[in-house]
Amino acid sequence: MGAGVQKIKRVREMIRVKKLTLSLGALLIVGVSGCLQPTEDEAIGDTAMPATAEQPVDKIAQALLPLPEDLRGGAGVFEYDGEGNRIVLRENTNHVECQTLDENGFNWCYPMASSARRDYQAKLSVQDMSREEVQAAMLEAEENGEVEPWHPGSMIYRTYNNGDRIQLLWVVLLPNMSSADTAMSLESQRDPSLAGMGRPWMMRDGTPGAHLMIPINGLAESNPSASVEPLDTKALYETDAILHATLPLPEDLRAGAQVVSYDEDGNRQVLREGTNQIECATRNAMTGFTRCGHKRLGAQTDYRAQLSAQGMSFQEVSAAVVEARENGTVPSATYGSMIYRMYEEDDRLKLLWVVYLPNATSEQLGMSTVAQRDQSLAGMGRPWMMREGTPSAHLMIPINSTELSN
Repeated sequence: MGAGVQKIKRVREMIRVKKLTLSLGALLIVGVSGCLQPTEDEAIGDTAMPATAEQPVDKIAQALLPLPEDLRGGAGVFEYDGEGNRIVLRENTNHVECQTLDENGFNWCYPMASSARRDYQAKLSVQDMSREEVQAAMLEAEENGEVEPWHPGSMIYRTYNNGDRIQLLWVVLLPNMSSADTAMSLESQRDPSLAGMGRPWMMRDGTPGAHLMIPINGLAESNPSASVEPLDTKALYETDAILHATLPLPEDLRAGAQVVSYDEDGNRQVLREGTNQIECATRNAMTGFTRCGHKRLGAQTDYRAQLSAQGMSFQEVSAAVVEARENGTVPSATYGSMIYRMYEEDDRLKLLWVVYLPNATSEQLGMSTVAQRDQSLAGMGRPWMMREGTPSAHLMIPINSTELSN
């Protein structure tokens, strides 16, 4: 009988562990209010091949796969037991940590700043509570000061080991932000991402669980993609400058975008009125850049054009715009808002999207600050943070494997 009882206990423990793994994996995308917002697409991904008898896998090394390479060496690794207790497999020496591979093939990595919150959630997830009850309990804990909310802009990393989902996916949490404020697309890129050509898009617009999905294309860990025929953008500029000006945007935002140009004195000319929140400026003859962003940044675009008309170099203009943003002379971008930029030569990133995160730090958000310029020029770049801790802090998102990309 003793052996039978022990066997039952072992089975129950296995069930508890399985339940915890499934619960935390499914409930990962967490809004600022503590609401847990799962969807099929919200499993953030880098490929992790399952272990076999012939090819054993180091589960610590495997847990680190979702991260950019510069963060892997110092990242902590942990897992939870069937009681929701944290088991540390490797201590961290930087600002991120990763959970070991779950039985569904997902690896997750997070900012260390959210560890206490996730530990609290783990304890709730083994108490036979429904998803709604866990959400309510997390909200109450947040309101009572028992857990800290997610910091807006926090990055979560995920890999998946099968092509039926996005294999390498990073997510930026933007609680309660809307596409109208951030100038982001809401059109799902799941199918293009499965084909290795997805672009970022926003989900759960305006809710506590709002977030930006960033499929990472072009890497060995990504969903495989077929070769893409480059678009002849220079020829298009000669025949349709308005359409050309909207090319940096996701396709669903192009038709409604306002298009402006600037004369040689830096004066604004509206070429097409818009019906959405986006404005694009035609290609700058001096820099070669075509830019789009929220209409509220029109004053900043005007200022940039006026400085260029004075004969200032690109570097001088950029420095002056940064200074003007920081001293309030021109309006700064809203936290979490997106800027789109296209370039048509091979010496710079051709298709670059930028998320503004004023005054945020890499430690708060769990991001890398190691530039991916060279990798991006080769069509294999990952996002990275620049100017952390300043009013100009932002996330650089190179867009790989499209007809406009390097």
